[in-house]
Amino acid sequence: MSVSAYGAVAAMLADEFNDLPTAKWLVDDPEERRKAVRGQFELLVEHALGHGGVVTAGDLDGAVVWFDHTAGAPPFPDYDDRLQAACGVHVERFRHLDRVMEEHHPETPHHYVALVGVRKERRGNGIATAMLRRHHRILDRDGIPAYLEAVSPETASLYGTLGYEPLGDRYGLEDGGPWLYPMWREPQTA
Repeated sequence: MSVSAYGAVAAMLADEFNDLPTAKWLVDDPEERRKAVRGQFELLVEHALGHGGVVTAGDLDGAVVWFDHTAGAPPFPDYDDRLQAACGVHVERFRHLDRVMEEHHPETPHHYVALVGVRKERRGNGIATAMLRRHHRILDRDGIPAYLEAVSPETASLYGTLGYEPLGDRYGLEDGGPWLYPMWREPQTA
């Protein structure tokens, strides 16, 4: 995937995440939020290409970004400096979110589904389900579990239909921030 291609994936995901409570907690202003979230997502997509993968659907109707944590979290060179450059004055909120998510991240080997997004006008057509199932087939074949954080009870319910179960209690961010719902999926047998 070229630099412009992962930039396009990051831009689409940033657009679709822009109205989520977690993104709103990160940055108040919608345009500043879109820019900062896109900057972080560009880093994540780039890193996933070397330490996981990116699954896309259609004409970039959706994307799933995942990381291989079967041998621990993959190192991310210069992440802190690059995050500062990408998020500017908002970087402390992004760092806080990273720390809180890391505190709740399981140590058991797994694939970490970091981002799942579908264009608003294409939602409800099974695109996220199809992308996740494509990746789950590999996980099931290789006996690898998966982990993700749902951003709402509704998305947790969707992930539940794909074999994900709650992993401990939901957790929140400071200053009245939104809840995240950690979920785990054991490999499935046919």
